[in-house]
Amino acid sequence: MVWIIGATGFSFVNTVAYRFPRQKKILNEHFCCDHCGQQLKAYETIPVFSYIALKGRCRYCDEDIARRDFFNELIGGFISLLIFFRFGDMYRLSDTFRLSSPLDIVVHFDIWKLLYLLVILLFFCIMDMIILVDHDTMEIPNRFIILLLYVDVVALIVMQDIGLIEHIIGGVCISVPLFLITLAVPGAFGGGDIKLSAAVGLFLGWKLSIIGFLMGLLAAGVYAVIMLATGKKGKKEHFPFGPFLCTGYMVSAICGMNVLAMYLKLAAFLHG
Repeated sequence: MVWIIGATGFSFVNTVAYRFPRQKKILNEHFCCDHCGQQLKAYETIPVFSYIALKGRCRYCDEDIARRDFFNELIGGFISLLIFFRFGDMYRLSDTFRLSSPLDIVVHFDIWKLLYLLVILLFFCIMDMIILVDHDTMEIPNRFIILLLYVDVVALIVMQDIGLIEHIIGGVCISVPLFLITLAVPGAFGGGDIKLSAAVGLFLGWKLSIIGFLMGLLAAGVYAVIMLATGKKGKKEHFPFGPFLCTGYMVSAICGMNVLAMYLKLAAFLHG
């Protein structure tokens, strides 16, 4: 059931990522084939399973169905399971990563535990939404940032393990330096990246925000080196930074404190 919830959530993200840049209605339009426009039946839109049953092709025009949607739904299901095992028992972002017992989650049910899980899952869905849209358009819509701010408000109530001051510092510790760098070097970072870092920082707090940003920056740097080395990108070409940022922030939400602990151990070893 948890896997289905995650796959369904990320399936909806696929719909938003496809319709929003095309200025289509998100909720009031039927699902149709991207190629022939044929309206799809309900059983043809079941996440993951419909793609497998249809063998990855539209049964009306025989064109390929986007593989990205299939893998995004598949990954969404497993992310939902990971969130369930990671936060279901010990629901604290500030704790190090460990897998909890699903039976304990069910037996010792707590409404705050459920709200915590739903808030984390919603955060991941928004991150995935930004990844897909920014990859396609190189823009992070303000509506997504506003949606994330609503989640921040709920997180301030639900996430008692992170103090209010830490949330506030998280909102400025990355976004303000990025803004100052952009003022000094125009085009260094996009406005969407700055606003995204502010909104995510309010959610994660300053420690996990810094860890997530550094992981995203490292991943983007590796990607840039590979693209330059293979000749697929020129020195003056741009690529979306949002997908790397969001990925770093998601990894940090899951195991950021483990990364911090490893860094501190390494620093102590080198110093000693």
